[in-house]
Amino acid sequence: MKNLITVLLLIVSSFSFSQKDATALEKAMKKLKVETVLVANVEGIDEYPLWSPKSDFVACYIFGDWHKFNLNEMKLTTGDWHNQTIGIMNNAKAVSIIKDSSELKPFLAVSPFNEREVTTKKGTKIELRYNNDFTVSLVVTKARETMVLWTSDGENCHSLTLSPDGKFVAYLCELNGLMVMKVD
Repeated sequence: MKNLITVLLLIVSSFSFSQKDATALEKAMKKLKVETVLVANVEGIDEYPLWSPKSDFVACYIFGDWHKFNLNEMKLTTGDWHNQTIGIMNNAKAVSIIKDSSELKPFLAVSPFNEREVTTKKGTKIELRYNNDFTVSLVVTKARETMVLWTSDGENCHSLTLSPDGKFVAYLCELNGLMVMKVD
């Protein structure tokens, strides 16, 4: 009986520890049972996604201005994309414009450009693989197992950027916008 109580206490404490360490975005994604979020549904994105040093904002260049999205204020609804359910941001209060280069500079410092591939500290490789038929496939290789999560319908997806905390990867899909996917 004493062993059973010890095991139950360990389970409860590990659950509350993992919930406490989860970001607001992780909690929202878990609640909706999604791994990917469409953060900015817009076709006019240039450059590549940028992360804030604490991974609490993701930014992209939309029609001549850098916009940052507060992941702690992210409210999500669900939608379908490439035969999977994704989260879609539906909170205009979570977005603001980056006003000057001094505000942008920390984002640039922690967001190296990677057009098609990133590898996490745990060794997971995320790749936006360009196929010969003008499609792009999101390919994840983890523990030597490779999975194709989706293939586009001719849409070019590119510019992977790993968040500084290693929990997310952001990328652009030209017909949809800024995407964020949970990794590891």
